[in-house]
Amino acid sequence: MAPYQKPVFVIVPGGAQTPSHYAYLQHLLLSEGYGVLSALLPTIGTGARVTIEDDTEYIRSRMLLPILDNEKHNVILVSHSYSGIPASAAARGLSKADRAADGKETSVIGQIFIAAILARGGDGKDVVATFGGQLPPHIQVDENENLIKCADPKPPLFHDVPSVLADTAVLSCMNQSLTAFRSPCPEATWHTEAFKGRCAYMRTVNDQAVPYEVQNMMIEGTGQKWITRDIETGHSPQLAAPDKLSGIIVEIAKQLEAM
Repeated sequence: MAPYQKPVFVIVPGGAQTPSHYAYLQHLLLSEGYGVLSALLPTIGTGARVTIEDDTEYIRSRMLLPILDNEKHNVILVSHSYSGIPASAAARGLSKADRAADGKETSVIGQIFIAAILARGGDGKDVVATFGGQLPPHIQVDENENLIKCADPKPPLFHDVPSVLADTAVLSCMNQSLTAFRSPCPEATWHTEAFKGRCAYMRTVNDQAVPYEVQNMMIEGTGQKWITRDIETGHSPQLAAPDKLSGIIVEIAKQLEAM
């Protein structure tokens, strides 16, 4: 029998953020013996008419399937903020039960959402509609450049991050295609039987981008039973409290691995 191998964390960055914003978190998870992969989403850093479905397909074909089918490792899918929508949709058909039915030995064994947008999707509504038709005040729309912008990302995203790190985190941010927010959200998988009991939501208590109350409303609105944890940070715990975040992720991972 081959020795047990820990799963690989696939970390999908939130809107405006890039893999560099998760670099230290990745280091901490690697140090715990887990593989890690992160990548820049197609809708980030471009004004091209790239849709949320394009993000979904990229996550599936370039982040999940290569690890599952080529490298033969199980995956725990970690999404943050905006990426909760395309990441969860990308996991369709990749659960343990689905893969076993197809004769596959590897699968997405669980999903961890960090202050993520929980849109069920599949109903033709876009990201703007999930915000009630009005984007949060820190987000600006540039119709000419087809971009979603944030004039000052520090208050909503990095207000509790150490000053120098917060400044460089802002420097590392990228605008996002407006088309991503105006294209229909693909259907999520967190509500499916295949992922029942295998989805966790991490609430960021001091969040100024997606307030704690809104996170609770989204969770309650799903009608699903979640593994939930709270972390006393703003919207970017991977920068504000990376050691604590890593510890919570590893704890949830062990729970998922044992299922």
